[in-house]
Amino acid sequence: MAGEKVKQLSALFDTPQHAQQFIELAKRAGPCRDLKIRCKAALLDEKGKQILSPKTKMPVIGWADWRPEAIRAA
Repeated sequence: MAGEKVKQLSALFDTPQHAQQFIELAKRAGPCRDLKIRCKAALLDEKGKQILSPKTKMPVIGWADWRPEAIRAA
């Protein structure tokens, strides 16, 4: 468990509801740590601004903690 990178669990668990169910099952099955729902999103700096790639001038995409309040219905 030491030093592992964040990885996508599976295409089967690609929704927050399924990921939460998996986390609950994993916790019941035995000891585990650092189970949290994350999503790919534009990374932000300390001030809340998007981090831009110096080469492409596009936002840097990386893993961010999933927050249900950040998701808005269209």
